[in-house]
Amino acid sequence: MDVWIMLCLIVAIPVVSTVLEWLLLNGIPERHHRHHDTYRVSNTLTHVQVLVMDFMGVLGLVFYVLCITGVFQTNTRVLLAFFTAFLVVTAAYWSDMHRYKVVTYDDHMFVSSFIGPGKTVYYDKILRMEWRPARPFSSFKNVHVYTEDLPGHVTLWGILDLQQILLSINRFDMLEGSQM
Repeated sequence: MDVWIMLCLIVAIPVVSTVLEWLLLNGIPERHHRHHDTYRVSNTLTHVQVLVMDFMGVLGLVFYVLCITGVFQTNTRVLLAFFTAFLVVTAAYWSDMHRYKVVTYDDHMFVSSFIGPGKTVYYDKILRMEWRPARPFSSFKNVHVYTEDLPGHVTLWGILDLQQILLSINRFDMLEGSQM
């Protein structure tokens, strides 16, 4: 990849994500309406991701300037490739975090997944729900929801308020090892 393209990405990704974060800020992560409730990722998490992108963009530019002035003796393409890759991956993760949400209604919920189309889960078609660790050796847990009409399972990520979502579902008879 050309050096100028990587430099443009190192500048553009933090600037665009900062502007979008400011424009997309929706207030509180839980919205309770008369007919439905919406749960999305906390603003704090997305703000921190943008701050990390801003910091790494500035750090990448500073290191690039130090390399071309001769302070550091390293390959500038490798340096820029690292910072560009970091920013691209972090920006993709940040946009996925903004996309993920769960909307609960009286008889069903809609889960917008990180990647791919959203899924509608009807409460009366739930076969079972299981607590699953988010990662090995962690106390942070997600809930996997298995239904009659969907292949596989739908994951309710623990970054949301799972207790409120489970109260909306009101199918504690299907929750294995209910440990709220």
